[in-house]
Amino acid sequence: MDPDLILTFPKAHRRTFVALLIALFTIILIFDWKVSELSFLEASLGYVRSIAAAILTTLFLLWVISSFIPRRIKGAGLMEIEAAKITKEFDELLNSATRWRYKGNFGRYMRGKVLPTLADKQNCHISACIIDPTDKELCEKHAHYRSQINSIDKGKKYDTDEVVLQVLVTIVVCAWYSINKRGTIELYLSKSFDPVRIDSNDDAMILTVEDRRSPALKVTKDHFSYTHFEMSMEFTREQGRKVNLGGARHGIELSLLESEDIVNILNKAGMSELCQRITPQKILQTCIVLENPYAN
Repeated sequence: MDPDLILTFPKAHRRTFVALLIALFTIILIFDWKVSELSFLEASLGYVRSIAAAILTTLFLLWVISSFIPRRIKGAGLMEIEAAKITKEFDELLNSATRWRYKGNFGRYMRGKVLPTLADKQNCHISACIIDPTDKELCEKHAHYRSQINSIDKGKKYDTDEVVLQVLVTIVVCAWYSINKRGTIELYLSKSFDPVRIDSNDDAMILTVEDRRSPALKVTKDHFSYTHFEMSMEFTREQGRKVNLGGARHGIELSLLESEDIVNILNKAGMSELCQRITPQKILQTCIVLENPYAN
């Protein structure tokens, strides 16, 4: 058995493991005492001497081996997160964040959790890159991809208009937060989509996929790949199109947005044609019932 695996057991499991070892030792000792002519004390001392000799021999061998073989830090900076524990890991990442970077597709977690959590922090900076809703072929491909997987939407079938709707809602929400909260928000549109999403603060990042059965990967800044993923997000932003988020009214609650606000925000963002096609009323309705789809 791998010693590292034993050390990562829960405390109750470790206690059970130790108890089983003690019970096994006791059974062997009693059996040896019964079948031999030695007294119980002599049998016990013999086992103690054997255990002491084994420990000393093991320590000596470990010292010799460690002197000639360099140590490898297994998985340093990388941690696989079980699907059921992803939300908890995200919460811990958010609690310590003053900056947040995101590269994904719709940005629903960002608008439902990240923005409400961070946007009121002084000097907080949030930058995100989502898919470009004006690229019809891109939206069609993403709708097909999302309809084929076990997504957070539990079997919902996507079409192009639904993809466009989700992106437009994110633009509207980012515009409102940009005007009405203290944090700085930058939003970019990409001409490609990636099944792997990246959420990052200055200490670590979490890589997820849309399939809710799949685990996630946490990468800390100590791991060499953290810098490369950060560069990947930076290059995606540089190659994308920055959205003008200046069209929202100041001094109103998000829940009090009106259809006219939706039109103004999306006109400023260069999405007037899409706004007309999807309709301001439908976009507004989705904004009003806004929630974090990954809460569990």
